[in-house]
Amino acid sequence: MRIVATVIVALIVSVAGVLAGAWWAPFVAGLVIGVMQPRARFAIPAGAGIGLLGWALPLAAVQIQYGAGSAAESLAAIMGFSHQAAIPVVLTLLVGTLLGLCGAWLGSAARSLVQPAPSR
Repeated sequence: MRIVATVIVALIVSVAGVLAGAWWAPFVAGLVIGVMQPRARFAIPAGAGIGLLGWALPLAAVQIQYGAGSAAESLAAIMGFSHQAAIPVVLTLLVGTLLGLCGAWLGSAARSLVQPAPSR
């Protein structure tokens, strides 16, 4: 139950941080998950999921509230993808996912330096 609560709190902190302008908040949330969770095989995917949702939920909120389609199309045109709005959105979500993943990996690696691996 503690693991689920930690993941939910980390997700809330991640979303709130991104909404407040701290784009790096999924990294910190992933770092906390990596440190708190003793098993890396759970911590790293959980951190990636937190990073993905940490950027996807605010992006969806902006889309619902303001309609970000024209901005995404303009950005795609600047990038050279001729008004394919999905490409900047996918790249944005990839950055969020990688932030959470790297934070969880770093936290898990730091934990393994300090504590021995749990016995089976």
